Amino acid sequence: MRVKLNAKNINNYISFILLASISVIFVAMGSSAKQGALNGLALAQNTIIPSLLPLLIIFLTIMKSGANNVITKLFGRLTVALFNLPANTASAIIFGLVGGYPTGALITQELLNNDDIDVRQARRLLRFNFCGGCGFIITAVGTITLGSLKAGVLLFTANAVSAVILGFILSFSESRIKYEPFSFCEEMGFGNALSSATSSSVSSVLNITAYIVVFSALNCTSSISSRLMPLIEITNGVCCESFDLPTLAAYLAFGGICIHFQLIPIIASAKMKFIDFFSFRVLSALISYAVLKLLLLIFPMEQMVFSNGSERLVNFFSVNVTLSVLMVIGCFVLILDVSSHKNKLA
Repeated sequence: MRVKLNAKNINNYISFILLASISVIFVAMGSSAKQGALNGLALAQNTIIPSLLPLLIIFLTIMKSGANNVITKLFGRLTVALFNLPANTASAIIFGLVGGYPTGALITQELLNNDDIDVRQARRLLRFNFCGGCGFIITAVGTITLGSLKAGVLLFTANAVSAVILGFILSFSESRIKYEPFSFCEEMGFGNALSSATSSSVSSVLNITAYIVVFSALNCTSSISSRLMPLIEITNGVCCESFDLPTLAAYLAFGGICIHFQLIPIIASAKMKFIDFFSFRVLSALISYAVLKLLLLIFPMEQMVFSNGSERLVNFFSVNVTLSVLMVIGCFVLILDVSSHKNKLA
């Protein structure tokens, strides 16, 4: 029986080849895969969970309860003026910048599901409301990994400023909206909000942990270059290798393919193509690099604070050839998959 090749069939074949290849690698190199998974689990347990989970629970509780009305009242006018977005998106932007990578996207999806914003506004939020958060960047990367609170603050500032610059530029892509006086409205009770927020937060953090474990296992079996690792899995990449601060800021703004994968369902729900989201991550990385270069002119730091003392250039091509092919195939599958979801939602 002759099978007609179309985008869906090609997607299925590529997905099978990709997953089968990774399975063979994990089976053939079982001990390395196990060690990598254990390393990823330890990293998530010691870094991601303590720095992200408490903040995520608090932020989502505020979003789901009447406390969110206060933020809208205080910052709504600024949100309309600076980002050309409805006043009720103020908390999504603030928490997205402060809370970390999945927070902004999760709250954006909630706003979209509640019809508080339309799909165009959701897409615009997803393009710029993406930051590592103060808990991860300042605490995990700055204080714990680099041993410098100042370095963490500079990194977070560069990422936050980059996001704000992008959001301001994108505000001119649509007709300006007017600020409407805000009145307090009924929201979910505090107890119900806390219970719902805890459930959502734990689910999100477990999802992040699972991705870290898988990518750590892949790293140990495929010899990923330490200079390429932050582009694939940001936590392992920036916490296990030394970089100059501007390069580190660029990596953090990009976020890593691992984080991008986690947001695929949210990106699809906003009828947004993955290549659209990916392009703005690259643009944000370039802006963050430039911003931190400028910050270092104003607040200089000793090189040894954030480097091992040896000057090394980033080599983006020193990576296992097999893994490179698999990553390219994986990105191609994702683009086809998101396009397919978009056609279904249209």
